[in-house]
Amino acid sequence: MTFESFLETINTSREWMYFDYKYINKWIKSDSELWKEISWKQFGYPDKGAPDTTLWIGSKGCHTPAHQDTYGYNIVAQVYGRKRWILFPPETGGLKPTRVPYEESSVYSELNFYCPVDFDRFTGLTGARVVELSEGDALLVPRGWWHYVQNLDPLNISLNIWLPHEKDNSTQISEALIKLLIAQICKDLPPETSKLLVNPNEDDISDTPLAVLFLQLDTVVKSYLDKKRKSRRMKRQKTCEDNTQETDVEEFDLNSLLNKLSYLQVVPAVSSSDLIELIRSNIKEFVVKEKTPDEDETEGATSSLCLTKAVIDAFSQSNVVDMVKQNLFAKLGYNS
Repeated sequence: MTFESFLETINTSREWMYFDYKYINKWIKSDSELWKEISWKQFGYPDKGAPDTTLWIGSKGCHTPAHQDTYGYNIVAQVYGRKRWILFPPETGGLKPTRVPYEESSVYSELNFYCPVDFDRFTGLTGARVVELSEGDALLVPRGWWHYVQNLDPLNISLNIWLPHEKDNSTQISEALIKLLIAQICKDLPPETSKLLVNPNEDDISDTPLAVLFLQLDTVVKSYLDKKRKSRRMKRQKTCEDNTQETDVEEFDLNSLLNKLSYLQVVPAVSSSDLIELIRSNIKEFVVKEKTPDEDETEGATSSLCLTKAVIDAFSQSNVVDMVKQNLFAKLGYNS
């Protein structure tokens, strides 16, 4: 539908609607006033603009399930309406990570924050942050932080940008290995079953030749090992007195950004009881009782995939993938 039709529909429709994750350069002309106005200079990135930016437009109640992004970190700018973010640190336990439904660079939580049936699963969750963005607000989401996002007003518009992190090179190998596993499993299952394993934006994974996926893996492995070898050569050239332990650094320094912008605030943590109360109130306000829930609003929607899902999640655990990577590097003649 057109944007005008969307505006006419949002106050009467019982369905929530989301035009999300759309890169600006695919939808807005480069000579338009809007294109020229989009800049991340205020956050310290003057070279980042419309081509690096994604657009999100949604109605009241539309949401993104709780997940963590495996690449980079995220800055979100709220343009219109209110959007609620529930965030957890990367190390938070109890969120039950899963790669089903599969989507590259996204690890989903099995917890349903929109309309859960079992509130006991939220008891004991620690470190939750809750923030409601209004127009003019921005949120910095650090690398690996879990987040559930939901629109609170009839019309919501936001922009965001993902910025790279030093660890992305290693993560690309992990994601390529997991993609190979998912693709192989999907190819040998009935189409109706394989569709349950992946998000719609990955529904072509069964048709992708494995040779293409191995080529992608080969590319990211070579890139990673080349950088490692270059780093080793540089270390050997250092003097003995400068022989310090190298630590992981972010390509964009968040600490300098925090120090530079005095009006930035750290979102405080909330208790698990306050979180549960928020989710209860959310159900009362947003969930339509008479409406049949969508697939992602139903707990246990993938219960028929019990064994397949368990196998995928077992192989996708970070400690397992890391072991495969180390063995792969050794087979290729590189020992870290």
